[in-house]
Amino acid sequence: MIVAIALTATLVACSSTAPAGRADDAPETEGTLTWYTDDDAQEVDPVIQVFTKQTGIKVVLLATEFVAPRLVSEKASDVATADVISFAGAPNVLKLEAAGVLAQLPTSVADALPEQNPVFVGKSGSWFSNQASSWGVFYNTDLVDKEHAPTDFRSFLDPYWTGKFSIPISTNDSSIEGYYQIAQEPSLGEKFLTELGANEPVISGSSGQGVSDVIVGNQLGGISNDNAVWQQIAKGAPLAFVYPPKGTTFSQKYNGLVEDAAHPKAAEEFLKFLITKEAAALLSTGTGKLSTFPGIPAAPTGRPSIDDGVFFALPDPQDLVDAQVKMVPFLEEAFNE
Repeated sequence: MIVAIALTATLVACSSTAPAGRADDAPETEGTLTWYTDDDAQEVDPVIQVFTKQTGIKVVLLATEFVAPRLVSEKASDVATADVISFAGAPNVLKLEAAGVLAQLPTSVADALPEQNPVFVGKSGSWFSNQASSWGVFYNTDLVDKEHAPTDFRSFLDPYWTGKFSIPISTNDSSIEGYYQIAQEPSLGEKFLTELGANEPVISGSSGQGVSDVIVGNQLGGISNDNAVWQQIAKGAPLAFVYPPKGTTFSQKYNGLVEDAAHPKAAEEFLKFLITKEAAALLSTGTGKLSTFPGIPAAPTGRPSIDDGVFFALPDPQDLVDAQVKMVPFLEEAFNE
């Protein structure tokens, strides 16, 4: 049960039409929509395929890491592109809302949202969450014996792990959110992060890269997003993943309708589909993230669900934005970047 919630760029076209400015998008049609997401294109493709089969609406997909700032920039230039956006990172919510980019959720979507923890629905009425991820510790079961198997974040302070473990890249928005939560946790704090850096971690360029390095034995274990590890476990990789029992980081995926969307009716239908159990199950399997909706099993079988987790307090988005100015140089120094 959740006990502590205070709370490269790849264009994949699933139709023959790429995103374009509204002036050139003629004639307007509700038989298509454009979806911006920071999930991997292959991971969300099953959702698109089922949605299109059920509705006949084609989806043009932009799947890349920085969809939120991209959309803000496009809107400032009066370029019409996305109809629906899905993104991670609490600061991005503030940026999009401040820029007037997110519209109010259609009544048909807001009224049909599953009953879930209130932190998963924006008080502004402009977004809802359907996926979440957290950090944990993992290791190569072929290379690490039970005596040295990590059980929580502090395990990597042991001399056994010196220079042999991977941690997430520390200066992008997603990583900052995780490290900030650790820094605010009384049992860990900035002192722990400094000690962690002194034990010579290997900074991974991405969660996937860090996990791959552990699979092939370049490192023995590390800290990673849970979804990146569980996806590999499902494929038979010799890995074990542990959620620290005293708590771990927490971040969620936000979904919203873009203000002045070129295809609002098609976008509404897509958002309605995203809140179904069918779509939630497809996303859980495809992305490896935990569904925030009740009754959706975690993938692979045997993995704890979000209701089983113990999470650090989710910071206020503005506090997180304000902290970034100091967190980035602190982490660069602590991790010798």
